[in-house]
Amino acid sequence: MYLSVKNLIPFSLLLFSGMHILLFAEESSSVRQIALEVYPKWYSQEDLTIQGNIGIKKVVQEYDWVTYYVKPSVTYALNHNLALHGGIGMYYTDNKTLNNTAELRPFIGLSHFTNFTDNWGVSSYFRTEERYRYTLGNDTRSNSTRLRLRFRNSYTLNPRTVPNSWHKVTLDLEGFKSYKADTSVQPSYDYETRVTLGAEHTLDAQQKIRFELAWKYKSPPTEISNSAINTIFFKIQYFPSWGSRLQNRLRDRDIDE
Repeated sequence: MYLSVKNLIPFSLLLFSGMHILLFAEESSSVRQIALEVYPKWYSQEDLTIQGNIGIKKVVQEYDWVTYYVKPSVTYALNHNLALHGGIGMYYTDNKTLNNTAELRPFIGLSHFTNFTDNWGVSSYFRTEERYRYTLGNDTRSNSTRLRLRFRNSYTLNPRTVPNSWHKVTLDLEGFKSYKADTSVQPSYDYETRVTLGAEHTLDAQQKIRFELAWKYKSPPTEISNSAINTIFFKIQYFPSWGSRLQNRLRDRDIDE
């Protein structure tokens, strides 16, 4: 792949941002996580996509746990900029030191996407989800509502049609806020912020791999004495796709669930 000076400018800025995130988090982070995910997606001929995240994430710490999850969802394009999202997440956490947990997260959301130039695009994604959590061993149940807002800047280096090339770099700013803080299940956090640097590598027109490095900050509700947690999170995603991607109005938006 040959990068022009114009291409190198946003790439260098995003790389600098990622280094800053990493250095800052190394000073204060107490948790490190890694995730592997398969994200299959089917495109209709015009307005619809059906997808489903299938993954595993693991904390790399002495209090070890592993979470397995699947999130089937549907996206419908309202026009060339707006889309509706809906789905449900199913999670199971295998805890080595605490009781295992199961969780359901139905959600609905709205996204907006626009291109400033042929290469530079900006998207926003707002959704609300209900979290139903069940703790095995002590039969504890809880639920809360969480709001999520994400802004993504993306810069396209090469079209998806160019095989075996770096396709896109992204920078995400994201916030989560619990509508009702749940103090019955520990630990519980009132809000979370994330900064994520992403890079996508195209295998062919129907497949790509995405790499993410994120810094996450979680703060507990004021009535709980837990300390805040900084987390370094690394994720690798594999995206296979089928259907009429080139005819679909959602093809270049990439609003990940």
